[in-house]
Amino acid sequence: MHDSIENWITKFGDNPIPVLAHTAKKLAKLCSENVPIQDLVELVETDPGLTVQLIRTCSTSSQSRLRTEVTSTQQALMMLGTERLKNLPNDLPTVEKTLKGPAQEHLLKTFSIANHAARQSYAWAKLRRDMMPNEVTAAALLHFIGRMLMSIHAPELIDKINKTCIEEHIAEDEAQYLVMGFTFDQLSLEIADRWHLPALVIDALHAENASQPRPYSIMLAVQLARHAAIDWYSPKMRMIHEEASEWLNKPMSVLIKETHQLAVEIAHETKFYNILPAAARLLTNHVEAVSDDNPGSEAGQNNAQRGICIIPQISKMQETIEKLKKLPSDTKDLHDIIKVTMKGLHDGVGLNRVVFASCDKTQNSLRAYSIIGADNDPVFGQFQINMDKKNLFYFMSKKVQAVWINDGNREEYAPLLPEELIKIIKTDQFFCMSVVLNETLLGIFYADRHRSNCQLDKKTYSYFKAICMLTIQTIQRMPKLHA
Repeated sequence: MHDSIENWITKFGDNPIPVLAHTAKKLAKLCSENVPIQDLVELVETDPGLTVQLIRTCSTSSQSRLRTEVTSTQQALMMLGTERLKNLPNDLPTVEKTLKGPAQEHLLKTFSIANHAARQSYAWAKLRRDMMPNEVTAAALLHFIGRMLMSIHAPELIDKINKTCIEEHIAEDEAQYLVMGFTFDQLSLEIADRWHLPALVIDALHAENASQPRPYSIMLAVQLARHAAIDWYSPKMRMIHEEASEWLNKPMSVLIKETHQLAVEIAHETKFYNILPAAARLLTNHVEAVSDDNPGSEAGQNNAQRGICIIPQISKMQETIEKLKKLPSDTKDLHDIIKVTMKGLHDGVGLNRVVFASCDKTQNSLRAYSIIGADNDPVFGQFQINMDKKNLFYFMSKKVQAVWINDGNREEYAPLLPEELIKIIKTDQFFCMSVVLNETLLGIFYADRHRSNCQLDKKTYSYFKAICMLTIQTIQRMPKLHA
C-alpha cells in the first residue's frame, strides 16, 4: 500500500532543503563586498536548495491579502536584503553535513538536473525576448521540489524507481507511479500550492498548460535536462531538440550545438557539486550508450514499448464512484468533479494517459483542460482538436456517446480522425466520450494506454464508460449549468 502525497508532506514537515557549503561560504563573502545584485542572483541560482528556501521564505513572510507574489530569485533577494541574506545560509543545514550516502548523492544529482533545466530555459526565454526570464529560471529550479524532498527523506525509493526503470524498461514517471503511487511532478505540484510558490511553477507542472509559451519552455527544458543526464543521443532527446527547434524557429543543428555548449559551460561552473555533469555524457560514444539497460537509449526506448501496464484497481474505482455520488447537488465547482474523475480513470481503471478537453467556443476547438499521466511529454500536453471540420469529435458533440478506436474499426474511423491529434497521441487505440448537457458540448474525456503491449479491452472500456457517465450525471446535478 502506497503512502499518499498528504502523508509524505506531513513527514517532510517544515524541515528546509539543505544548501551547499560552497554556496554558503561564497555568499557570505559576496555580501560583505557589496557586489551587484545580479552577482548574488547568479550564485544563489547555482544552488537549487538555497533558491527554494529563499523564495519559500519570502513567499511565507509576505502572507497578506495584498501581498506581491515572489516570482524570481532577484525579487526575493531584494525583499530579503543583504544582511538577512548573509545570515540565511547559517540558519540552514548543509548538504555535506546533513546527508550521507544515497541521500546526498540523489539530492546532488537532482540539483544538477534542476540547474541544467533552469539554465536552458533561461537561454530560451532570452531568445524569445521574455520580459522576465529570471521568473522562468526560478520556476524551472522549483519544478524539482518533489524529487529533492524524496531524495532527502526516502533515497531508497529513488533507488527502487531507478531499478524499476532498468528492469522493466519503462519511463521514469511510470516507475515513479508504480513505486510511490504518484509522480514527482504531482508531489511538486501539491507542495508548490501549499507553499504559495510562484504561479509559473504551478502552471509548468500542469501538462495541459503546454499550449502556453512560458510553461511549455520550462517543460521542454526539464525534459532536456532529465534525458541529458542519461543519453544525449537517444531518440527521445532528438524529439525534444526537434520540438525546441520548431518552437524557437532555429535550425536544429544550431540548437543542438548551443545546448551542448551551454551544458559544458554549466559543468565548469558547478564543479563543486562533485558529481558527473550532463556534459560528460556528450563524450560517450553513441553506439556504446545504446543498451537494453539504459531506459533513455534507443534499445531501452524500444523495450519500453514492451513495459509493464497499469492494472485496474477495483477499490480505487469504487472510491471514485462513491466520491461522485456523494458530491452535493449544490456543487458548483466543475474542476473538482473533473479531478475526481481523472484520478479514477487513471488510478482505478488503469489508463495510462487521461485527458478532459473542454470546449472552447471562441476557437471552435477542444483544448486540454486537465491531463494526468503525461508529466514527461510536453507534446501530448498540447492536446487540441479543431472542430471546424466534420471529424469524429464534431459528430460526437451532438449527444453523449462513447467510441473505442481499435483494430476492428480503425479503417472505418480513419477518415474521421484529425491528423493533428494522431501526431500528438502517437497511438492507434484510445477511448473517448463526449460530455453533452442540454445539447451543449462541455468537452470530451480521452484515454489510452500509450504502450503497444498495453492493449485496451472490453472490460476496461465498460469501466471507462461507467465512470464517465456517472460524471455526466453528477454534472447534471449542478444547478449552475442548468441556469
